[in-house]
Amino acid sequence: MATTIITKTDLPTQPTTLYYYLEPKDGGQIQTYPGTAAEKRRKHVPHHVQVEDMRSIRSQFTLEKTGFELIDHVSKEKEFLDEKQITSVYYPEVEELIKKKTGATKVHVVSHMCRRHTTADSKSDAEGKPDTDYVTLNNPARFVHVDQSYRGAEQILYLNMPEEEADRLTKTRWGIINVWQPFGKPVTRDPLALCDYRTVDENDFRTVVANLPPPGAGHYGNVSKNFKSKGKWEYSTNGDDAARYEVANMAYNKNQQFYYADKMTPDEAWLFKIFDSKKDGRARCAVHSSFPLEDQPEQGEARTSVEVRCFVFWEDDDQVE
Repeated sequence: MATTIITKTDLPTQPTTLYYYLEPKDGGQIQTYPGTAAEKRRKHVPHHVQVEDMRSIRSQFTLEKTGFELIDHVSKEKEFLDEKQITSVYYPEVEELIKKKTGATKVHVVSHMCRRHTTADSKSDAEGKPDTDYVTLNNPARFVHVDQSYRGAEQILYLNMPEEEADRLTKTRWGIINVWQPFGKPVTRDPLALCDYRTVDENDFRTVVANLPPPGAGHYGNVSKNFKSKGKWEYSTNGDDAARYEVANMAYNKNQQFYYADKMTPDEAWLFKIFDSKKDGRARCAVHSSFPLEDQPEQGEARTSVEVRCFVFWEDDDQVE
């Protein structure tokens, strides 16, 4: 894919390190176990990169062109401590803003995840634990990825919706969109970096199978309702206990162009694609990762953020190819 298309005038940059997929021949993994001590010890390949601050040209970044978009959103929910409050107040806000932004006819929130701990905190929590033990401190994801592969998007859909409904809704255009928003304070460490889809070579995707914990076992145990399906998705269930599905990790490519928004506030949010069934040249996903700011100490006050994952349906758009 050709390098693009953003009109730049010396954007501010952050030199940083992004962590990429370690190939199996070098000791990398094709199966992962989110939420476990083993995952916190997983090895990646570091690459030094420049992440550019897109604030001054934010109008050039849209869901359909680049795969992500910075929006203004003032939520009535401020603390994100009460699960019932999050689902009753924040979920409807998210559904409405996605409908308004995309023209979707139906939005279904799958799950959410709040992050209140640093990478150092979670690694410390994992220290000395067996690989299979769960780590309860949830930190920013510091490796380059997409939450589901294209195939994994179908898998998680069928794991979270009744089969007949999923069959019907996949006859028209559908997708997965995440909403990521800080709360409590501005982002002063571990911001989110997103890659312009037009600079992504899909040959650099690396499929990994994520084996989730059982429902209720920490944050990752609530990602899927673990609905049973026909078995056409061979990674649908992890035994009888929990879901598994494909995710996309990334190999490094010098053409990838990453962007962030400096000092995001709780009144701003990222919308970014995980999957879009429509194959007409528009962005189909947003490769992303948190990253440490220059000279950021490993210890310190954690970034606080919420991420909501949503199925999005355009029932009036029958073109899925």
